[in-house]
Amino acid sequence: MHKSAVATSEKTVAARIMPDSNLVEEIIAICKENKLEAAYIPTCIGSLKKARFVYAIPDDSTYFKMVYSDPVDLDGPIEFLNAQGIVAKGENGEYLVHLHAVMSDKDMKVYGGHVVDDGNIVLATMDLVLNEIKDINLARKYDENSGFYFFTPEEA
Repeated sequence: MHKSAVATSEKTVAARIMPDSNLVEEIIAICKENKLEAAYIPTCIGSLKKARFVYAIPDDSTYFKMVYSDPVDLDGPIEFLNAQGIVAKGENGEYLVHLHAVMSDKDMKVYGGHVVDDGNIVLATMDLVLNEIKDINLARKYDENSGFYFFTPEEA
C-alpha cells in the first residue's frame, strides 16, 4: 500500500551554505528566498563543526516497534558525506525539513541518521541542490496511530 501524486518542477536551486551557519535554518531560508513551497534535496555535501542527529532504536511498546534515540551530538570536524531529504510545509504553514545524512568523524567512524533542526553548524561549506516540487499537496501530517508526522503526497 502507498500514497503517491504526480508533481512537476520548474526550477532547481544550487546553493552554498557558509561557515558558522545552522544547516536546517539555512535550507529553510533558501526555500523562502527562492519561493519553493516544497522541494527535495538530492544531494547535500560539506563539513560541520558540530553534528546532531537521531536514529531508530527498537521499542516493542510502540506502533512501529521503534522510537528515535536521544539526540547524538558529535564535535567536529565532521565530514558530511551526503544527505537527502524533503522540505515542505507543515499543517500550520511552517517549513519542515526531513533530512537523513551520512557523516564521518576525525577517526573515519561513519554515522547516519535523521538530522535534527538545531545543532548542525557548518564548518567550511555545505553545498546542496534543491529541486522544486509543484502541483501537488505535500504537507507533513500527524498520524494518530503511530504518533509520527509524515509527508503525505496528495493530488492538488
